[in-house]
Amino acid sequence: MDERANGLRRRRPGRGGRLAVAGLAAAVLAAAPASASAGGDRGHHAGPDLRALAGKRILLANDDSVQAARPDGADGRGLYALRKALCEAKADVVVVGPWAQQSGRSRASASSPQVTVAPPAAVPAQYAQDCSTAPSGGPVVGVCQGAGQCAPSSASVTPADAVDLALGAYLPQRIGWTHGPDLVLTGINSGANTDLSVNLSGTVGAAVAAVEHGVPAVAVSAGTRATSVPSDTSYQVAARYATRVAARLFARKATGRLARERLIININCPDVTAGVDPTPRWTHVGRVAVDRFSYTATGENGYRLGYGAVQPAPGLDPHSDTATLAGGHISIGAVTVDRDGSGAAGWARAVTMTG
Repeated sequence: MDERANGLRRRRPGRGGRLAVAGLAAAVLAAAPASASAGGDRGHHAGPDLRALAGKRILLANDDSVQAARPDGADGRGLYALRKALCEAKADVVVVGPWAQQSGRSRASASSPQVTVAPPAAVPAQYAQDCSTAPSGGPVVGVCQGAGQCAPSSASVTPADAVDLALGAYLPQRIGWTHGPDLVLTGINSGANTDLSVNLSGTVGAAVAAVEHGVPAVAVSAGTRATSVPSDTSYQVAARYATRVAARLFARKATGRLARERLIININCPDVTAGVDPTPRWTHVGRVAVDRFSYTATGENGYRLGYGAVQPAPGLDPHSDTATLAGGHISIGAVTVDRDGSGAAGWARAVTMTG
């Protein structure tokens, strides 16, 4: 199956919307790694001045949890890699994330009547001193459901809940950020968030929550496929690139426009090896999935959930995020928060409103 319209993830904008997205593309593509090889987008080699991040207040959240206790790092190591890169650029970073793994929760809410914040059991040793000199002190907290202490078995809030709590209460009341953060970054997710996974992603859902509060947001993921378990190198490359994009947004004074246009910047970095800095390409959200959930009957009334590659493999638009990742490039694009397709749905209006 070739890529065709399948669900609403990014509106097809009118001329004004196209100009807005084009302006953002110009701003962020200039943030490519300075050592990237030729063949990518032009004008990116100089990279941004990271000094634009100095003193900026940044909320960092994810959907993999704040624990980072698993050997493979799939439960939050990417968050700490991004935190390190941002703090090295002198940003003031506060982490508020889900207590436990919450992948696939999109913009859902646990709707818990009581929640509790607590630091993780242990910050990974290689990241323990990061952000310690920031004005906020660089706190890292996870959010669990219920009153009392968060325990290993505590139920977690969703990624969007964590952002809602941070922006609505924790940052102004506990940190003193009465005017909120300057930017929200979510990730780095373990595995790609492209094509139909954008609708499912808790990483993107947390960014959606930020934009709903009027705060600009960037979602960041690492791994060529949704099932990828990124290496430390992949996380580091994604962290460097996302930090450069954030700096470019501030340097170009584009964060306000990002929030007004209700756009999320969605960054996906492929699996990479040491010494490789992939080039970025501006993409659109893919319209078919290469991996998806499936169910297999296990009895008269039971079904077993599985997740894997779609067979036969679908044809991909070469300009889509999924195809770009598969080609070894960084995918960067815009995702709308309001899910408004009115600018591209004149035919639907004609069908439903006339005759």
